[in-house]
Amino acid sequence: MARRPGRGLTKLALPVLLPLAVSALASGAARAENCDFYKGKTVEMIVPFSAGGGFDTYGRLVAKYMGPELGAANMIVRNQPGAGGLLATNQTAKSKPDGLKIQLMSVSGMITGELGGADGVNFKSGDFSWIGRISGEPDVIATSPASPINTIADVKKIAGERKIRIGSSGIGDIDYIEAGLLAKMLGVETDVVTGFSGAPEVYASLGRNEVDFFSSSLSAGEAAEKAATARILWTFDTEPVPGKPQIKPLSEIVDAKFIPLIKAQAAVVAAGRAVAGPPNLPADRLKCLRDAFDRALASPALLEESKKINRPVAPLNGQQITDLVRGVTNDAPKEYLEILHKSYGK
Repeated sequence: MARRPGRGLTKLALPVLLPLAVSALASGAARAENCDFYKGKTVEMIVPFSAGGGFDTYGRLVAKYMGPELGAANMIVRNQPGAGGLLATNQTAKSKPDGLKIQLMSVSGMITGELGGADGVNFKSGDFSWIGRISGEPDVIATSPASPINTIADVKKIAGERKIRIGSSGIGDIDYIEAGLLAKMLGVETDVVTGFSGAPEVYASLGRNEVDFFSSSLSAGEAAEKAATARILWTFDTEPVPGKPQIKPLSEIVDAKFIPLIKAQAAVVAAGRAVAGPPNLPADRLKCLRDAFDRALASPALLEESKKINRPVAPLNGQQITDLVRGVTNDAPKEYLEILHKSYGK
């Protein structure tokens, strides 16, 4: 599964278990109306990656505040890494839909893995019982601070002398998919340079002018700009980044015929990090989980803590993330699916 992960198509090994019990015997439990099923129960929040990373931080943040809102005795975070998140996600897809096991999902990776025919994907993203999105932000395309590239004409000029070099964390990652999309839309010969351990290493290479482009989340791009290893040019979207008019939508840069591809990728990225239960959760328990999630993500305490730990939230409710996921998986353009299959070597 692609590791990274925030607008719909029309805007559209053995697991490591590290439990964190979060007491839910707080006053917020009283707000869980008609959810007596959860009283005295322990709910598991599965995080499909190792402890200490961004996903783990988000999982523990949500569990801390969602457990009390649900009225459960405890919400326990369990790290279950393996196969880039596939291990846990496949297991959750087959779990008993009793409302006592939920998972933090790398939704962008789920969708691209499923649609791209990645090995080991044994689920349908749209079948999960979606509870809510925690965070999602647009992806941006950056070049080196010293690069002469500002326009498509600049790209074409360099392409007349050599191939355009696009950095990527590796085959199947979101930035690898976006490298393929960018190559198609720019209409030039490219080399996708892989072998990096992650975005910071790619940005370091970009800063040395060893690659011409790299795409990442907005926050990662902005961090690279502050470190003087990147200059953000465009956003992988059809709309500008709010409050940042200097970052132009890619739809304004390339031929209009590519707008369906841009919308499809923007929708995938928009799915971000979200929480879901196994398919076919009983409607009443799903409602309890969704309501508790919504209250937790709106709580001033969670919002304040998210700022302190630099983990911004951008919630979508359960129905919104359901519509987003199903819209992407059901309506992705054929050309987009072909690029995903190529990205996964299919």
